[in-house]
Amino acid sequence: MSTQNIGTQVKVPFFRGTLYAALVTGFAAFAAPGLYNAMTSTGAGGLQTPYLAMAGSAILSVMMFVSCYFGSILSNKIGLKGALIFGTSGYCMYSASLYQNNRYGTQWFVLFGSAVCGLTAGVFWAAEAAIMVTYPEKHLRGRYLSLWLAFRNAGSILGGCVNLAFSQFLPSLTCETHLLLTPWLADYSGKKTGKLDWRTYIVFVVLQALGPAIAAFLPKPETIVRKDGTQVHVAKKVSTKDEIKGLLKMNADRRILLLLPFYIIATWMLSWVGSFLTQYFSVRARALASLVAALTQITGNFLLGSFLDWKRLSLNSRAKGAFFFLFGLATLTWTWSLVIQHEYQHAKVKPALDWNDAGFGRGFGVYIFTQLLFAMTYNVSFWLIGGLATDSNEVVRIASIARAWEAGPSAIGAGMASNKHVSLMAQLIVNVVLWGVAAIPSWIVIRKIGLDADGNKVDYFDTKARDGEREQDEIEKSAGNSIASKEQA
Repeated sequence: MSTQNIGTQVKVPFFRGTLYAALVTGFAAFAAPGLYNAMTSTGAGGLQTPYLAMAGSAILSVMMFVSCYFGSILSNKIGLKGALIFGTSGYCMYSASLYQNNRYGTQWFVLFGSAVCGLTAGVFWAAEAAIMVTYPEKHLRGRYLSLWLAFRNAGSILGGCVNLAFSQFLPSLTCETHLLLTPWLADYSGKKTGKLDWRTYIVFVVLQALGPAIAAFLPKPETIVRKDGTQVHVAKKVSTKDEIKGLLKMNADRRILLLLPFYIIATWMLSWVGSFLTQYFSVRARALASLVAALTQITGNFLLGSFLDWKRLSLNSRAKGAFFFLFGLATLTWTWSLVIQHEYQHAKVKPALDWNDAGFGRGFGVYIFTQLLFAMTYNVSFWLIGGLATDSNEVVRIASIARAWEAGPSAIGAGMASNKHVSLMAQLIVNVVLWGVAAIPSWIVIRKIGLDADGNKVDYFDTKARDGEREQDEIEKSAGNSIASKEQA
């Protein structure tokens, strides 16, 4: 590792800086999973009922488990940039299948599109996580993760705006404009439950097709220079056999095993809350929900990211603080959700709430807080990857394992949501139980973040050097001691 300029601020060309790499990754995330989230955040992919979309989600999750799990092997062969490009290629197939179903009623294409998307998306998930953990300066990792997740949420903002325009504003145009745009206008106002306007999906298909081109602008890690003069450490190319051995070894790591319930619950909750929104809210209320939830997630994650990078608190204190806040938010959210879900499920008439209806805010708030909980859980889960890995190869492997366990088990949640005989209350109870199961093993790992083998607090993530970060700290400390000695002399 070159130690030149370590610890000093250097002027870095924008296109070789970590911010540029984060922006490219963010725009790719916006075009691919961001717009996917935009569709799911309106409930069941915006379809009339959640069952077909949730069956597709179950297939997608299974395929993602496989492709995520072996994402490190593919990344080892074609690099993180190649993996990112490949990973964006299948998302437009999924949105195209929803368009086909929405407009023409085709069902098989939804299942096929979900499978194709799952195979590529798993690789994208593993690659983007590895990039956003390894590229940034260590003291900016929390904020860069928040920036990346903001791009993902920006898809929901765009989707919400488009959905609101088609379901709320276009139908209210003047008669003359209606006649002009008749072939393009829906005959509903969006005030009832139902499916989204089919034109929404055309926007999604076009934007998601741009994903591979955007990902191609990602600079190679060896060309990136951080503001402190250090370079991004590239994962070493190893044989496929050695990569598989390394992946299996990482699977047996005690810390990884203890955190698996935490990674499982991260995305499991989305199936229930998506069905909750679809079953009980109007089309335009669902569009509004995707918009408000995304803005709430972005705001919450930037505040959380700033806290995770806050130097006034030790790394250990920040990790513990994030844990207690997250599980406190979960307790509040699930208690509120149980009360509202019980009320809706036992109502004499099934609620179909629009934003003008009495009691709308109580149920709407459940959705917003659940989405906020999901976003913050996501942020912390990837921040923790930096505390588990000791080098760049392990970052990719852990990211692959973590994201596989996010995707795979969520197939069960989506499968439950696709079954008409499984009530929303039963799905919600499973979520609550899973959070309870995740609490203790997660705490066992998180309480030791920022502590060395002797229990002393440290400023770097792991007791071992991660990509030279410990060496960097020691070099800076040594340089400081040398200067002080000269001054004393």
